[in-house]
Amino acid sequence: MKDTEDKIKEFVKRVEDRTNDVLDDSLMDDDANSENINVDYTDIVKNSAKAKISKLPWLIAIFLIFIIAIILGFMFFSNNPKTLFTQTVDGLFAYLEENVNDNVYDITDGNISLDSNIKSTDENSELYNNLSKVSFSADYVKDSASDKNYIDLKTTYDGDDFVSAKVYGDGDNTYIYSPIVSDNYFRLSSNKLSYFTDGNDIKIILKGVNQAIDKVIADEKVYGSKENLDVDGEVIRSYRTKFVIDKNNRNRVLETFINTLKANDEFVSVLANMKMVKNSDIRKSLDNYMSKLEDKLKLCNKLEISLYINDKTNEFIKAEALSELGNISFDRKEENKFIYTISNKNDGTLSNGEFVFNVNDNKTKYTYNLYYKQTKNNKVLFESNIDLKYTSKKADNFADVDVSNSVDIDKVGGLEKLAIYTKIMATPNLSQFLPIIKEII
Repeated sequence: MKDTEDKIKEFVKRVEDRTNDVLDDSLMDDDANSENINVDYTDIVKNSAKAKISKLPWLIAIFLIFIIAIILGFMFFSNNPKTLFTQTVDGLFAYLEENVNDNVYDITDGNISLDSNIKSTDENSELYNNLSKVSFSADYVKDSASDKNYIDLKTTYDGDDFVSAKVYGDGDNTYIYSPIVSDNYFRLSSNKLSYFTDGNDIKIILKGVNQAIDKVIADEKVYGSKENLDVDGEVIRSYRTKFVIDKNNRNRVLETFINTLKANDEFVSVLANMKMVKNSDIRKSLDNYMSKLEDKLKLCNKLEISLYINDKTNEFIKAEALSELGNISFDRKEENKFIYTISNKNDGTLSNGEFVFNVNDNKTKYTYNLYYKQTKNNKVLFESNIDLKYTSKKADNFADVDVSNSVDIDKVGGLEKLAIYTKIMATPNLSQFLPIIKEII
């Protein structure tokens, strides 16, 4: 037994001796050994813990510097003129998209009503005066699955029943019927009702234009400055972001904008469906449109587009476009109220007006009011006030219309047209709109 205890003690001693040798070799450098510092295992453990603790303030400092750098970077980009310009544009398009009814149902119905008050000093003043006495109301049904549409139009003149008409699109042709003209439907030469734009299509168009503008801004210089704006007698501190189009970047801006639209397959497809043409036709039209825009921008020489936002809240206040052709300003007065001013330097006219719209929470009822006035040398040339109401909701069915006895309007002969004109002239007040009717038939 004693022999066993002696062997255990000898083993422990050998382990301790070897541990001290290893510590001497691996944990002590030459300088430390030369200074003859006594180090044991316990001291090494304690010193390692202190070393770790001593590094903690540095780690905290590095972490804080990292956080501060992120915050400063965020502040830089959020206050960068280009970022603010893009955010303001995106916000305006988002505002429009949020107020679009995107409830896509197979069948929808609703009503559209229109009232107007138009005054003019040109040769069409009498026509506008009579048109202001007419109120329009149309009940409609739309079958998106089969591209069928039906509109029942009724009008009043000075409050009395006036003209009624029915318009029917079966997906292939468009037909019009009015009892004051004929007992049969007329089939139009072009099918204008085969495609009826819905909310989803409008959103695709808005997003496409928004993306194209963002792409342009990403490649261009945007300037920023703080300015005081007088808004209804109240001075508001604003931040102005300015984007300039001139001879130096005109072609690049146009190519980026148009090519971005052309590359957007959804955008092109929606426009093609609306115009009943091929996608390739839309892309060709966009190329042609680029040439027209280029000519217009050359006339502008230099176009400055400025967006003003509240410096505290970042809310949109005003948009402005300045050029040698004239100036355009667009101000937001209330949540759904905007005013605009357009000055034309070529003819010296000044146009201004107001636009107000409201939509219910379900986006099934919209009301619009547009006021427009054009003056020259303080003389009113044209003035109009238009009220439009629009409703849309889900419907249960679509009733087909019997158009088997319809007449092709292109095949209507001279005598038949004379008979139609005779009926129109015999209808009280309808002869006043003969110039418009001739354009239709």
